Amino acid sequence: MAVALLEPRPEDTSLLGGMRSGLLAYVRDLESNYLTLRPEEAAATLVEVEQLSNLVDHLQTVVARAAEDHQLATVDALDPYKNTADYLRAKIGISRSEANRRLRLGHDVLPEVPGPGAALVPALGVLAEATKVGALSSRAATIIRNSVHRVSTVATGRELDAMEEHLVRQAVESDEDVLRALAQRWEDIIDQDGTEPTDKTLRARQGVFLRGRRHGLHFMEIGATDEQYEHLITVMNTATNPRTHSITGEADGDRTTDGDGTTDRGKEALTSPGQPTREQNLLDGLVSACRIALTGDGLPATGGHRPQVMVTINYRDLLKDLTGSGHDGHSVFAQQISARSIRKLACDADILPLVLGGKGQVLDIGRTQRLFPPHLRRGLVARDKGCAFPDCTTPATWCEAHHIIPWAAGGTTNISDGVLLCTRHHHQIHEGNWTVESVHGIPWFTPPKYHDPQRTPRRNRYWQVEQAIHDQLADTVSHVSTSIGTAPP
Repeated sequence: MAVALLEPRPEDTSLLGGMRSGLLAYVRDLESNYLTLRPEEAAATLVEVEQLSNLVDHLQTVVARAAEDHQLATVDALDPYKNTADYLRAKIGISRSEANRRLRLGHDVLPEVPGPGAALVPALGVLAEATKVGALSSRAATIIRNSVHRVSTVATGRELDAMEEHLVRQAVESDEDVLRALAQRWEDIIDQDGTEPTDKTLRARQGVFLRGRRHGLHFMEIGATDEQYEHLITVMNTATNPRTHSITGEADGDRTTDGDGTTDRGKEALTSPGQPTREQNLLDGLVSACRIALTGDGLPATGGHRPQVMVTINYRDLLKDLTGSGHDGHSVFAQQISARSIRKLACDADILPLVLGGKGQVLDIGRTQRLFPPHLRRGLVARDKGCAFPDCTTPATWCEAHHIIPWAAGGTTNISDGVLLCTRHHHQIHEGNWTVESVHGIPWFTPPKYHDPQRTPRRNRYWQVEQAIHDQLADTVSHVSTSIGTAPP
């Protein structure tokens, strides 16, 4: 049996052999006694085991690099292997893709073999320091490494340094799902002009493609532009929004979401016995909207109502011509959306001006009343973009407006005293373990001591990543200017 390979052997006198023997003894003890642990002991063990796993991850990267530098593919075999990846696949039973992943990561977090006068500096120094101490897993390190390499041909050195530093910090503070989304946002911002197809290309690819009827169902495929997708998904999500259905008691929270706001837990809830699937609800939402349009008299005569889609963008960027270099805006479901697409939406939509400060705070545009009226909620959506609780990815349309200072305690209904929260985190704030306060009009959350002994205030960076990226780039410019003795811009 393969398990026999893990049994401690008398000849294991090396450091790793001793560590393996001790770890095996600990595994056996934990398997037998983990139910006797106190909750705080179980939580501490969970964290320590994961940190140990991160160190083992880094060791795997180091020894893979060692196998390559020692040329074991040709030295440690009677029949030479084609390359180190094939050698690792045969020697330790990992896949070729996993072997290549470890080798690529090793080239960036470990210094090249030093020559005369060569400096022992890894290609990605900040990432190397984090992996060396086990602050993040090799999976997270690979996400960062791959993302940096994808934009390396179009980004400046300053942008790459800022991107690496910011993603490493977020990898330590957040989970891998959030990290993956943040890395994608960095790529979109750095290479937003180069990746956007032309209008001609979009027109050639878009459309509704009828795929025929099979097994009693008609199949169709939709290729939609950003603004078309925003209209479609806004309508379809009216049938899946947990705030308007009793599908589940906690349909929002800090889970992975798709681009349209789909959550893992929401998918599970929607596929429970007797309940329609999310896909079926999306279709129902689209069909219901078509029925409403057909039963009314406005569609053929006036073209229907103006789109009820909320998009935020800097006014100067909106006014730039098609060749301008303005930043993208944000929509509720498609998230990043080009200024060109927003201009198309704005041709048949109301434009509501909201003045945002340099840090994203919205000026008070409210009326003195307890419940947040629609115009104030729009302000919260423009500022928070989704659930403001740290790392939560629930979209704004699934959130509720919460008074930071309770109305009964003298709180007021205005932007600075409001925050968007999903149902789960709304309840969590009311339970009192986490606290939220408004700092210059921005909600900051303080975790309980059992979660973070230092109780460091946090902000949801998932929805604010563009601002965080621009701040990171600005800080890098300031640091470089100061280091060479000049005043920052």
